[in-house]
Amino acid sequence: MIIVYKDIILRDYKEGDIVDDIRWMTEEIAWHEWDAPWEAEKDLINFDKEKFCEKAMKKLKDKKDDNEFRWGFEIDTKDGIHIGGVNSYLNDEEYNWKSASQGGCLHTLGIDICESSYWYKGYGTQAFTAFIKYHFSKGITDIYTETWSGNFPMIAMAEKVGFKECNRERKFRIIRGNSYDSLTFKLNIKKFEELLQKY
Repeated sequence: MIIVYKDIILRDYKEGDIVDDIRWMTEEIAWHEWDAPWEAEKDLINFDKEKFCEKAMKKLKDKKDDNEFRWGFEIDTKDGIHIGGVNSYLNDEEYNWKSASQGGCLHTLGIDICESSYWYKGYGTQAFTAFIKYHFSKGITDIYTETWSGNFPMIAMAEKVGFKECNRERKFRIIRGNSYDSLTFKLNIKKFEELLQKY
């Protein structure tokens, strides 16, 4: 499946992405400082290239038709540069990760722009907007996103596209010696639609 929106393309995972993923876990790693940095050190130290490749190849064999719901997409620029990905998962009504069978019901979206040379250029906003529109096309309008209080770029982008803070867990993590809150935002559909008219 391919979704084209302004200067970005959302698409399914392909074999060529494996090389980029490995580089994002071994060389181009600055994005880990923003996306769950409390997990980054462990993930980077324990990264096993062979196991990752094996898992990725299994993922590629799981072909989906265009009508099947996508929990995530890779992000390309319109020039075909692979820069990151978007994903979604379920939380329960207390904002804890849960599968559907465990009571997960809140669609929660995430994004990583892993290529640091493409930060602060609007690609993340465009990709997140396109991903929200994709959820709308599937009848999902009750949409959330999560981050931590030190992730200023993510907070700014979420607010720009129409998310409003709906839950805060104080002193959730100690990161680089400082205490940060866990934040959950809910999409305000009216504000999102206003953005679409201007953006």
